[in-house]
This record gives sequence, C-alpha cells and structure tokens, in this order.
Amino acid sequence: MGVFFLPAYCFTSCFRQLSSMQSPQLFQQFPPPEANIIFAGDSAYPPFEWSGDNGPEGFNVDLAGAISVQGGTSVRYLLGEWRDTIEALESGDVDVAAMFVSPAREKLFHFTTPFYVVNHAVYASESHPQVNGAYNFSGQRVAVEERSVAHEKLLAEDLAVDIVLTASTQAALEAVLSGQADSVITTEPTAEYLIDNLELPLNRVSPPFWPSSYAFAVKHGRDDLHLWLQNALNAAIASNGYQDIYENWKSEIRPDGNSLIHIPFYVGYTAITAILFMVTFFLWSWTLRRKVINKTSDLQAALVRVSQSESHARYMADYETETDLARPHYFNQLVNEKLKQCPVNSELMIFRLIRLNEVSGTLGQSYSKELIETITARLKARITGPCCYFGRGTFALFSSRTEVRRFLEALSNEQTKQMPYIRYVAGSARFSKHGRSSEELLANADSALLTAFFNNKEWVVYDHSMDPSPKDQEIITALRTCSLEGMYAVYQPQIDIVTGQLTGAEALVRWQHPTLGALSPCDFIPLVETLGYISQVTEKMIDAAVDLAVRLREEGRPMVISVNVSVHDLADPAFFAKVKNAIQRCQGAFCDLKLELTETSFSSEIGTISETLTRLKCLGVGISIDDFGTGYSSLTYLSMFPVQELKIDQTFVFNLEANTKNCDIIRSTLMLAEHLKIKTVAEGVEDKETLSKLRELKCGCAQGYFISKPLPEAEFLKFIKEYSAPGQA
Repeated sequence: MGVFFLPAYCFTSCFRQLSSMQSPQLFQQFPPPEANIIFAGDSAYPPFEWSGDNGPEGFNVDLAGAISVQGGTSVRYLLGEWRDTIEALESGDVDVAAMFVSPAREKLFHFTTPFYVVNHAVYASESHPQVNGAYNFSGQRVAVEERSVAHEKLLAEDLAVDIVLTASTQAALEAVLSGQADSVITTEPTAEYLIDNLELPLNRVSPPFWPSSYAFAVKHGRDDLHLWLQNALNAAIASNGYQDIYENWKSEIRPDGNSLIHIPFYVGYTAITAILFMVTFFLWSWTLRRKVINKTSDLQAALVRVSQSESHARYMADYETETDLARPHYFNQLVNEKLKQCPVNSELMIFRLIRLNEVSGTLGQSYSKELIETITARLKARITGPCCYFGRGTFALFSSRTEVRRFLEALSNEQTKQMPYIRYVAGSARFSKHGRSSEELLANADSALLTAFFNNKEWVVYDHSMDPSPKDQEIITALRTCSLEGMYAVYQPQIDIVTGQLTGAEALVRWQHPTLGALSPCDFIPLVETLGYISQVTEKMIDAAVDLAVRLREEGRPMVISVNVSVHDLADPAFFAKVKNAIQRCQGAFCDLKLELTETSFSSEIGTISETLTRLKCLGVGISIDDFGTGYSSLTYLSMFPVQELKIDQTFVFNLEANTKNCDIIRSTLMLAEHLKIKTVAEGVEDKETLSKLRELKCGCAQGYFISKPLPEAEFLKFIKEYSAPGQA
C-alpha cells in the first residue's frame, strides 16, 4: 500500500530485556506463521500509535514489541491514514492491526481478546453547550475520522447529524476550529493528548460514552496467525510485559481520572477462556496460575465497570436528568415500537405549562422545580406508556385514550388545589386516525396544542383543519433544520437630534426565502417565537451586526449597531459566551454592539438575565430597553438591570404634535431618563414636525422613515457616505 510511508521498525532488539520473562515451552505448538509479521496502524493517533521522530511510537507499538518477544519472531510496524490501514488489512497487504471491536468489523476480521477499553466523548469550542452524549444534538455538523468506530456508530444509529469526514483525529478537531464542524466525536485519550500538546481551544462537552474494547485484528482465514497472536498476547500479559507497558503509558491513555473505565482490560472479555486454554495446553507453573487468578479478579471487576458504564451512558443519552423521563429521540423510538403492535384506542398528547417563566420569576425557581417534579410523579403513577419531557414546561405522553383522559382530568382537578398559579394547554392526536408514526402523531398533536393556546382552551383534539398553511409548514421546516438561507439584516440609521450626526443603526431581520420569496417579519417571527427558534435568528443578526461594525471601524467610521434579543436568548447560560465569541472571532470592539431588550423579556428568570446583562456591560456591550412604555414593571427594571438607554415606542411618537397626552408621557420619560443619566431614542419619526418637537423636548436620538427606512447593507453603506442631516440635504 502506497500510504504506508514509514520504514520498517523491528522490535526484537528493543524488547530484548523482556526475553527473560519468556517461557519457550509455551510456543512449541504455535510457531510464528511467518518470519516477519507486519503490524499496521494510524499514523496520527496518539498516545496509542503515531509517527514520531524515531519511527512508530505509542502504547500499541510497545505492545506489539512485547508480542514479538513472546512470539519468537520479528515485527514490523507500518503507519498511514486509518482508512488506508483498514483497506490494507482487508486486502492482506498487512497482517495485524489494533482497533476497536464492533459488529461491523467482526464480519471482516478475527479479533484477539481485548486488552483495553476506551471511552468516546464530544469535543467542541467553549461556547458549545454541554450535551449528555451523541443523541441530543441533532442538526449539528459532527466531525469524525473516516472509518472510525464513531463514524460507524453515527451511520448505524442514524442520528440526525451532518457527518463531516476527516483523515485523522487531529483534522477532525481542526474542522471545528475552522468552522467546518460544530463538534467532534472521538476517543478521550487521543483528543485530550492532541488538545493539550497542540494547545487547541477546545473542551470536552459531554460525559464519556460508547466504551469500546481495543483488540488486535487479523483477516478472516488467517487462523494460524490468529492462534499465534492470541498465544503471544496471553504470554505478554501473564509475564507482566503488558503491565510494564501500561504503567509506562498510564498517564497518557487515562487523561481523566474520573473516567467511567478505571482499570485496563488486562486480558479482555474472554480472559477466563484464555486462562483455561493456557492451563490445559501448556501446564503452566503454580506461580503463573497465581498471577492469572489475580488478573482474572481484576478482569471481573473491569467487566462489571464496563457493563455499568455502558448502561449509564445509554441511560444518560435516553433519559432527561431533571425528570427521569425519556428524551424526545428516545420517546419517538418507544412510541414507534408500541405502534408496531397496532394498539387500539391509543392517543399521543402534548401539554405545556403556560407562563412558567413568569411564575418562576414571581414565586422563585424552587416553586417551578417542585411543579415539574409534581407533574412528573403524576405521569409515572398514572401513565403506563412512554412519557417525555421537552423542557420549559412541555411534556408528551402516549397511552390508551382512557388513561390519557383520566390523567388530564386529574391534572385539571389538581391544578385548582395544588397548582393555583399555573395554567396549561394540551393537544392530542389519535392512532391511526391522525397518524401511523410517532413523528406524525407528534406533529399533529403539536398543531392541536397551538390551536388550544391561541383559542384559550385547555385541551383540543387534532383535526385536519388545524394543519398549518403550506407556507407556514415550509417556514417551520426551515427553522427545524436550521436552513436559514436568504435571511439577512437591514439597518435603520439613528441620529443625534441636536447635531444631526449619525450615531448608530438598528439591525432588523428580513428573509428572502429560496422558494417562498420575500417574507415580512410578520410572516415568520410569530412562528419563530412560538416554536422556540428565536435564538437562531438572534445569533445570525449578531454575527451580521458585528461583521458590519468591524468593517466600519476599519474604514474610520465606528458606529454602534443594535440587535434585538429575546427572553430565550437571555435565559440561555451560553448566551454570554456566544456574544463574546462572535465579537472576538471578528476581532471587533465590544462597544460597537448594543442589545435591545423588550420589557417583557424581564418578566422571568431575573437572576440569569441580570447576571448575563451585567457581564455583557462589563465587556462594553451596550444595553437598551426597546419599546419603552408598552411592557410591564418598567420602573422596577430600570433599577434592577444595567440599562444605558431607553427607546420610546413609536405609538407615543406618532402624531406627537396633535396628541398632548403622548407629549406629556414622552416629557415625563425624558425627565426620568435625565435623572437616571440614561440616553433616549425616539422610534417611528416620520416627519420634520415630529423631529422638531422631540428636539424641543430634549430627546437625545431618533430613528424613523423621515431619517431613513431600513436599508440593506450595501444601501446602508452608501447612505452613510452620502448622509447629510435632515433639513440640510
């Protein structure tokens, strides 16, 4: 194979010190099938194997050397890209390779007993949220080494991720840094080794999962080679050669002391059989048997831990930690399994607690937590079918129609007695009238839920009239798949009312959909907010605003660009990191970004919001209250949060000359802002008279159609170059 570029590397001399441990009588019946055995491996897979300055290095390389001593023959180790190594073993160009055992590989190769177990994990940038495994971040771009076990599992389990194939683990990690992938799934020791030695700005964002057994593999049909290899490996283990190698590499192959696998696999899953095999055929000495017994005890403990770690990893992937209910992907799987039995009179219901955030903000997070725990306990006690928690007060359950209705009645009765401050809405779909799969039933139950919500009803059963319009369906599909092609920002300028100088601009979202054409924000923003996809839009607008601000500063025209943010953004613990990373990635100035918050954003999760806003202000990001005067508890929020600006809503600005009440409201707001040393911006200025009146009232800044309508980026840049103050043009 042309890919194996390293020279042959002989281990006989390198491991001569181990020869004193060899028991020659053990190998009389199993001579080496060839004078020179070719081992192959991955040229970039430290600490197990890699191409060093002096040839192949690593744990697997040293173990192959110990096998060469015990097996009575020389060994060559060839390294290349992993996909080429697999192909070379399949074709017979090489004899042996160390790899993880998997069902797919067992069809191709004959494995020895495993000699180690390695966990996998997810690695990503600091801004990436924590995940519980490989099962709960669908839609992401996940980098994996081609033909690795991670690659096989992603294909076999058909997870809803975009697979980014790379030639090596290092290339997979670098794909995240270059923006080609969102995260990497790889083995812990290799990822930790590369991140530490190359100083990569990546972190592990998941607990360990997918524990996999490491073993040597040979091509099927090479029984003589496999028998020799197994015998030599057993001898290396029994002679303490393996233990010495493990101790030498332990700090590298066990980077995390809290790993779910705490000890190496000295022999593997079939060690007891291997021990009997050696005792029966070779009559080992009493001393050697004692060593085997001790190692068997270690093996049994390791097997227990492996079983526990596999069960724990799967459980963490399938069940939500707060409620111990199924996660959405596992709920789908359980429901589809039930549906194969064609259950009669079965029903899938989704119900959502209304204004849970507001209740939490008023009564505290502890009340919200107790509420979720109470409902979870009721579900487990009354529903025999699968149940799911989607987060943010939304549950789903699948059972017989009788059980579903009894649960709903109990929930309604208990709401009055035990949950007086909360309200819920529910929607349901029935098998098989409303769908024959979990996905269909969930989608239709969700449509019924939205109908119940908008019609102020507790519970609605789906019918076809509730289907969203084809236009809405296409928008929802785009949001669910993160396909925001054609979404862009327009910019509405803001001016200083006294000097007429440009002071900034507000970034507003627009969408030129690939098939639906131009969409007004009224077409998609309500769906975005209702379905909880607003963070996608916010991140896109922040990226656009920061990119524009950087270019304006480079051209010598620094300007503050404002972006609207929602309660979902502020409640996200990772939001601060997202904003910070967006600015640092573009090498921008924090003071060139301003976040505009609607007053309703402050109605819940006050602690999280306050902390996020304070940290952003400390960086230099501006904080503004949008639509001031139309929300709730305005004066309270002014004292609780680091607000630097008020934007007076256009409903008070419109027809200002004729409406004396609005004029008095604005005057009072401006006096309040002056005492609090807060800047003011009037929205919706549409004529010269309104601008003059605002100047008379001593308002600070203004925006509106009289100054300029929202402009696409190219037109906005042209506007800046040609701008002259209103009345002077």
